[in-house]
Amino acid sequence: MSQYKKIDLKAKVMKKIRDGKINFRSRYIFLAKKLGLGGGLTLSLILAVLFLNLTFFGVKATGSLEFLSFGTKGILAFLESFPYHWILIGLAFFVFASIILSRYDISYKRPFRVVLAILLLSVFVVGAIISVSGVNEAIEDRVNQGHFPLMRPFYRRMHGMWRNALLGEVAEVKSDGLMVEIAQEKTVFIKFTENTLFPAESVFNKGDYIRVLGKWEEEEEVFNAQVLQIAGQRRQGMMEPRRRNQAPVPRPMRTLP
Repeated sequence: MSQYKKIDLKAKVMKKIRDGKINFRSRYIFLAKKLGLGGGLTLSLILAVLFLNLTFFGVKATGSLEFLSFGTKGILAFLESFPYHWILIGLAFFVFASIILSRYDISYKRPFRVVLAILLLSVFVVGAIISVSGVNEAIEDRVNQGHFPLMRPFYRRMHGMWRNALLGEVAEVKSDGLMVEIAQEKTVFIKFTENTLFPAESVFNKGDYIRVLGKWEEEEEVFNAQVLQIAGQRRQGMMEPRRRNQAPVPRPMRTLP
């Protein structure tokens, strides 16, 4: 009985081939498909690593974690300044890579969740290693000098403007506040008030990068400072420690405890 079924199945297959319903494909097509999947998987993982690296670097460059040092006031600023777009793009590429990976036999040799977890951990570890290797700082330095224009959207100078906080470079020092450059051709006035908190022995100078919590006035170019913190000083695109042999700027004498 099984022999008759085998013959019948063979006859059906041959009939479909004669009718043109089944087409033979060259082995080169399968090879090209395999290479395409492999290239797509590799590229997706590389991009996932690079964008997660940008996430870590963005947190470091903008000093998002430093906002937490302001206490409860800094939590909202941290959430606002976190570079969600980079991590979402990185995770999107990882999801795409996992879809490609599911088409490989390797995903059936081990539980797919285990393979996926190991791969995700590897992507985060490699991204973190790159972020602390100094590569980003070197690229940022070159971008700030006018090189690699295509990299400018990824390595802009350290600045940011949010609803409850900002980070920028001091462009001008005044007795009642600071003119701070937030972005190219965008400058805001940081206004000192009697309730503004300053770090002890703080000195503000042109070229300093400062981190500020506060509230915007009705005109968006004035920001009432509640808490200020010196983020650092930039020289030729790189951050350097502050010098202490400079005269302080006149300001309300109220410091952080």
